[in-house]
Amino acid sequence: MPLFDYAALNRSGKNLKGTLTAESERQARRALREKDLFPEWIKPARDKQSAEGKQSDGRSGAMGSKRLSQFQLAMVLRQVGVLINSGLPLEQALKMTSEQAESSRERRLCEAWRAEITEGRSFSGAMKRAPYRIPESVIASVGVGEETGHLHQVLMRMADEIESGDQNRKTFTRGLIYPAILVLASVIVTIVMMTVVVPSLTEVFRNQDLQLPLVTRVVMSLSQFTLNYGLWLGLLILASAVAFALALKKPRLRLVWHRQILKLPLAGRWMRMADISDWSRSLGTLLGSGVPALSALGISSTLVKNLELRQRFEAVTESMRRGSSLHASLREAELDAGFLVHMVGSGEASSELSQMLTRVGDYYRNRLEVAVDTFLKLMNPVLIILIGGIILTVVMSIMLPILELTEQVN
Repeated sequence: MPLFDYAALNRSGKNLKGTLTAESERQARRALREKDLFPEWIKPARDKQSAEGKQSDGRSGAMGSKRLSQFQLAMVLRQVGVLINSGLPLEQALKMTSEQAESSRERRLCEAWRAEITEGRSFSGAMKRAPYRIPESVIASVGVGEETGHLHQVLMRMADEIESGDQNRKTFTRGLIYPAILVLASVIVTIVMMTVVVPSLTEVFRNQDLQLPLVTRVVMSLSQFTLNYGLWLGLLILASAVAFALALKKPRLRLVWHRQILKLPLAGRWMRMADISDWSRSLGTLLGSGVPALSALGISSTLVKNLELRQRFEAVTESMRRGSSLHASLREAELDAGFLVHMVGSGEASSELSQMLTRVGDYYRNRLEVAVDTFLKLMNPVLIILIGGIILTVVMSIMLPILELTEQVN
């Protein structure tokens, strides 16, 4: 059933906006009037990016390019799960979630799901046709939850999984962004001092018969270089960054880059821990929800961001397909994750694999958080000292000649 956006006035004159499902625009107007609303305009709800992604089977959402934020998706799934657990039918739970949605994206998503369900489709089928891309792991788990009658439990578990994965990515990003911001701030301060402060003050020294200190001469040379070539150097750096970004769009070059990232002292270890945590928690959640092992492995591999690690996890899936155990397959993949291999072996031996994988995900997430926090605590004073040293050097290069001039005058 089509989805329509609308703006309408209620009896008190308040302007309301929302989304509803109807067979046609005329029927949508009739539905609004039945709610004592006076429509100002009604138009088909079209997603700019995903509307063009429809394929021959009619599905658009799962293959569309527009995404819902991880926080919003987890919030919707959790609220629907709570309402279903309280005894509401799925269609009513989606309706209440839509009415209480805090954003238009959440409202549109719930209305789209509800429209598909009223046409007789399953919840997992509705997710595939949604106007926003839903992760395959969520769709597969919801399908199993519908078959087993534990939909509310699956929705709650997937909300926890999404929030955990989002936290891993935020932790990893925070560890890289904070030092980058401090370095960028120091570069900006240095450029301003070299192009504005130093030239205006050192112009006086050129007219004086002074033997300038070494630090002053070095700073003046750097200042002159910045004035002469700084713009061209900045353009070169910008062009290089753009060329690098374009090169990374090629899968082969992106694979090479991701392979090199894993070799970096800090970023490589952090990315490895974040991806292993996401893979472990996703696989544990899917297996715990009843998804077949090979399907769960394939879905979990798609969540791995680093292409080199993704290839290794895909090799694990292929090894499992040939009849190997997960423990042996992980050992052959050489993931440099001894704790994961050990816990998987214990889980297979005790028939508690899903629980063990969830613990592995928590373990690597906690390790990542501790590593990033420790790094930030160490880098904060180091970068502050570095910035202070740069500023002190520039100030000394200016003050030393001034002191010499003062002594000559006296």
